[in-house]
Amino acid sequence: MPKGRTAAIGSEERFIPVVRAALALRMARDGFAGSEIAASLGVSRSAVTQYLKKTRGRADESSSSVEQLVEPLAEKVIRRSGSGLGPVEMVELFEAARQVAVVRAGKGIVASRLEEPSGNSKSLALLRERLQLELAAAEQYLQLANRTTDDYTKLLLRMIASDSIRHGDVVSQVISWLESDGRREFELPGRDLLESVLALEDSAKEVSLRDSVKVDHPVARILLESIDIDEAKHGKMVAKMLAVNAASGVRGTRPHRSERSK
Repeated sequence: MPKGRTAAIGSEERFIPVVRAALALRMARDGFAGSEIAASLGVSRSAVTQYLKKTRGRADESSSSVEQLVEPLAEKVIRRSGSGLGPVEMVELFEAARQVAVVRAGKGIVASRLEEPSGNSKSLALLRERLQLELAAAEQYLQLANRTTDDYTKLLLRMIASDSIRHGDVVSQVISWLESDGRREFELPGRDLLESVLALEDSAKEVSLRDSVKVDHPVARILLESIDIDEAKHGKMVAKMLAVNAASGVRGTRPHRSERSK
């Protein structure tokens, strides 16, 4: 595996200035003053000046791609600024930066044409093709979301785009694993932790939002149904992790490492 690829996927911290710069440019286009932008982003006025001059937070990829990824957060920040609700939260910056990092790393993987290990060439080719499709789908859904005026439809399209980016993240990590020939260590959460999470998921599944909540908006109903679907999916995934945990002999919260027995 090329050195640095895993780090490139997981280094969202270094993309936070890119996200802040995109937010600053978006707010400036909407007529916000530098002092207002600084307050909304939780940075100094001089930092905002650097963002607007593009001397800080410059993105390697096209600015339009970053703008599409950051637009949902930009809308939140602008609404929050108008209501005096305080600056953007760091967790929100991390999430947007994570998406930028995933898309950037994914495009790099798709563009690469490395010599594949003979045993994994078919799987890697399939994964690269799927990664390209997921990134393309995310971009199209974001474009559609940014053009629609209905809040529920916008939210649904952005959720699908986020899912595609998340799928791309998973595929990128699997590609990285296969390129390393599966020799890297892995960890499993402890059984106690997984069982407590599974109990939460079971509690959430007891009430179906789709059946219990009455709302007239058709897309809102689809969104509520998607929550029910996700809860059922999460429960199955945690249950499968528990099965892997049991097969690996992990107890309590002690992590398992594949290399421990070597």
